[in-house]
Amino acid sequence: MKLALTAISAVAIAFAAPAVAEPEFYGTAGYTNFGFDDADLGAIQLRGGVNFNSLFGAEVEGAFGVNDDDIGGVDVELDSQFGAFGVLRTPVGENLEVFARAGWVNVEAEGSFGGLSASDGDDAGAIGVGGNFFFTEQHGIRAGYTYYDFDESADVLEIAYVYRFGG
Repeated sequence: MKLALTAISAVAIAFAAPAVAEPEFYGTAGYTNFGFDDADLGAIQLRGGVNFNSLFGAEVEGAFGVNDDDIGGVDVELDSQFGAFGVLRTPVGENLEVFARAGWVNVEAEGSFGGLSASDGDDAGAIGVGGNFFFTEQHGIRAGYTYYDFDESADVLEIAYVYRFGG
Protein backbone atom coordinates (compact mmCIF):
# COMPACT_ATOMS: atom_id res chain seq x y z
CA MET A 1 0.00 0.00 0.00
CA LYS A 2 2.81 2.42 0.87
CA LEU A 3 4.41 1.69 -2.50
CA ALA A 4 1.17 2.52 -4.34
CA LEU A 5 0.72 5.79 -2.42
CA THR A 6 4.33 6.77 -3.17
CA ALA A 7 3.82 6.13 -6.89
CA ILE A 8 0.54 8.09 -7.01
CA SER A 9 2.13 11.02 -5.16
CA ALA A 10 5.11 11.03 -7.54
CA VAL A 11 2.83 11.16 -10.58
CA ALA A 12 0.76 14.01 -9.13
CA ILE A 13 3.86 16.08 -8.32
CA ALA A 14 5.41 15.44 -11.72
CA PHE A 15 2.43 16.65 -13.71
CA ALA A 16 2.61 19.93 -11.83
CA ALA A 17 6.17 20.42 -13.18
CA PRO A 18 6.89 22.81 -16.06
CA ALA A 19 6.62 21.33 -19.54
CA VAL A 20 9.49 20.65 -21.94
CA ALA A 21 9.13 21.79 -25.58
CA GLU A 22 8.94 18.17 -26.76
CA PRO A 23 9.42 14.73 -25.20
CA GLU A 24 12.97 13.40 -24.93
CA PHE A 25 13.55 9.69 -25.61
CA TYR A 26 16.38 7.53 -24.25
CA GLY A 27 17.53 3.94 -24.12
CA THR A 28 19.87 1.98 -21.88
CA ALA A 29 21.72 -1.32 -22.08
CA GLY A 30 23.55 -2.82 -19.15
CA TYR A 31 24.11 -5.47 -16.51
CA THR A 32 21.70 -6.03 -13.61
CA ASN A 33 22.11 -8.18 -10.49
CA PHE A 34 18.96 -9.54 -8.85
CA GLY A 35 19.76 -10.28 -5.19
CA PHE A 36 17.19 -12.58 -3.60
CA ASP A 37 17.56 -14.05 -0.09
CA ASP A 38 18.87 -17.35 -1.48
CA ALA A 39 20.22 -16.46 -4.95
CA ASP A 40 22.08 -13.83 -6.93
CA LEU A 41 21.07 -13.80 -10.59
CA GLY A 42 22.68 -11.68 -13.29
CA ALA A 43 20.99 -10.33 -16.40
CA ILE A 44 21.43 -8.17 -19.45
CA GLN A 45 18.78 -5.45 -19.27
CA LEU A 46 17.42 -3.15 -21.98
CA ARG A 47 15.30 -0.08 -21.23
CA GLY A 48 13.44 2.54 -23.20
CA GLY A 49 12.16 5.76 -21.72
CA VAL A 50 10.66 9.14 -22.38
CA ASN A 51 10.88 12.39 -20.41
CA PHE A 52 7.47 14.08 -20.71
CA ASN A 53 8.59 17.28 -19.01
CA SER A 54 11.63 18.51 -17.13
CA LEU A 55 10.92 16.32 -14.07
CA PHE A 56 8.64 13.43 -15.04
CA GLY A 57 9.07 10.50 -17.39
CA ALA A 58 8.24 6.86 -17.89
CA GLU A 59 10.28 3.82 -18.82
CA VAL A 60 9.82 0.17 -19.74
CA GLU A 61 12.47 -2.47 -19.33
CA GLY A 62 13.19 -6.09 -20.03
CA ALA A 63 15.98 -8.45 -19.02
CA PHE A 64 17.16 -11.98 -19.70
CA GLY A 65 19.38 -14.02 -17.42
CA VAL A 66 23.07 -14.56 -18.10
CA ASN A 67 24.41 -15.54 -14.66
CA ASP A 68 22.75 -18.44 -12.79
CA ASP A 69 23.17 -19.48 -9.17
CA ASP A 70 23.36 -22.86 -7.42
CA ILE A 71 21.24 -23.39 -4.30
CA GLY A 72 21.79 -26.80 -2.68
CA GLY A 73 22.48 -28.47 -6.03
CA VAL A 74 19.56 -26.76 -7.80
CA ASP A 75 20.55 -24.54 -10.73
CA VAL A 76 18.44 -21.36 -10.54
CA GLU A 77 18.26 -19.03 -13.54
CA LEU A 78 16.38 -15.90 -14.50
CA ASP A 79 14.29 -16.47 -17.62
CA SER A 80 12.94 -12.93 -17.99
CA GLN A 81 12.05 -9.71 -16.24
CA PHE A 82 9.73 -6.98 -17.53
CA GLY A 83 8.79 -3.73 -15.85
CA ALA A 84 7.12 -0.33 -16.30
CA PHE A 85 7.94 2.71 -14.16
CA GLY A 86 7.05 6.34 -13.60
CA VAL A 87 10.24 8.37 -13.11
CA LEU A 88 10.97 11.65 -11.29
CA ARG A 89 14.36 13.24 -12.04
CA THR A 90 16.25 16.39 -11.20
CA PRO A 91 19.62 17.75 -12.32
CA VAL A 92 22.30 18.16 -9.65
CA GLY A 93 24.98 19.50 -11.96
CA GLU A 94 25.65 20.19 -15.60
CA ASN A 95 26.13 16.49 -16.50
CA LEU A 96 24.55 14.68 -13.55
CA GLU A 97 20.93 13.93 -12.73
CA VAL A 98 19.38 11.82 -9.98
CA PHE A 99 16.09 9.97 -10.25
CA ALA A 100 13.49 8.10 -8.25
CA ARG A 101 11.13 5.61 -9.84
CA ALA A 102 8.12 3.52 -8.91
CA GLY A 103 6.36 0.87 -10.93
CA TRP A 104 5.46 -2.76 -11.47
CA VAL A 105 7.61 -5.75 -12.49
CA ASN A 106 7.18 -9.36 -13.56
CA VAL A 107 9.97 -11.89 -13.04
CA GLU A 108 10.08 -15.45 -14.42
CA ALA A 109 12.70 -17.91 -13.11
CA GLU A 110 13.50 -21.59 -13.54
CA GLY A 111 15.15 -24.18 -11.32
CA SER A 112 16.61 -27.49 -12.49
CA PHE A 113 18.05 -30.52 -10.75
CA GLY A 114 18.94 -33.94 -12.13
CA GLY A 115 17.06 -33.52 -15.40
CA LEU A 116 13.93 -32.12 -13.73
CA SER A 117 12.96 -28.48 -14.00
CA ALA A 118 10.26 -26.14 -12.76
CA SER A 119 9.39 -22.55 -13.63
CA ASP A 120 7.72 -19.88 -11.56
CA GLY A 121 6.88 -16.21 -11.97
CA ASP A 122 5.57 -13.38 -9.89
CA ASP A 123 4.51 -9.73 -10.14
CA ALA A 124 5.49 -7.06 -7.63
CA GLY A 125 5.56 -3.37 -6.95
CA ALA A 126 9.01 -1.81 -7.24
CA ILE A 127 10.64 1.43 -6.12
CA GLY A 128 14.15 2.67 -6.78
CA VAL A 129 16.73 5.46 -6.98
CA GLY A 130 19.77 6.17 -9.09
CA GLY A 131 21.68 8.61 -11.20
CA ASN A 132 22.78 9.35 -14.77
CA PHE A 133 26.11 10.93 -15.62
CA PHE A 134 26.46 12.24 -19.20
CA PHE A 135 29.87 12.44 -20.88
CA THR A 136 28.32 14.25 -23.86
CA GLU A 137 24.84 15.57 -24.68
CA GLN A 138 23.75 12.07 -25.77
CA HIS A 139 26.06 9.50 -24.11
CA GLY A 140 26.19 8.60 -20.45
CA ILE A 141 26.25 5.99 -17.74
CA ARG A 142 23.51 5.02 -15.29
CA ALA A 143 23.73 3.38 -11.87
CA GLY A 144 20.69 2.44 -9.82
CA TYR A 145 19.09 0.43 -7.05
CA THR A 146 15.52 -0.91 -7.14
CA TYR A 147 13.63 -2.79 -4.42
CA TYR A 148 11.16 -5.47 -5.63
CA ASP A 149 8.37 -6.07 -3.10
CA PHE A 150 7.84 -9.85 -3.59
CA ASP A 151 7.05 -12.22 -0.70
CA GLU A 152 10.81 -12.85 -0.86
CA SER A 153 11.97 -9.33 -1.70
CA ALA A 154 14.78 -8.60 -4.14
CA ASP A 155 17.50 -5.96 -4.16
CA VAL A 156 18.31 -5.07 -7.76
CA LEU A 157 21.53 -3.24 -8.71
CA GLU A 158 22.26 -1.99 -12.22
CA ILE A 159 24.97 -0.33 -14.27
CA ALA A 160 24.14 0.70 -17.84
CA TYR A 161 25.11 2.77 -20.85
CA VAL A 162 22.58 5.55 -21.62
CA TYR A 163 21.83 7.03 -25.04
CA ARG A 164 19.57 10.09 -25.44
CA PHE A 165 17.94 10.31 -28.87
CA GLY A 166 17.81 13.69 -30.59
CA GLY A 167 19.71 16.38 -28.76
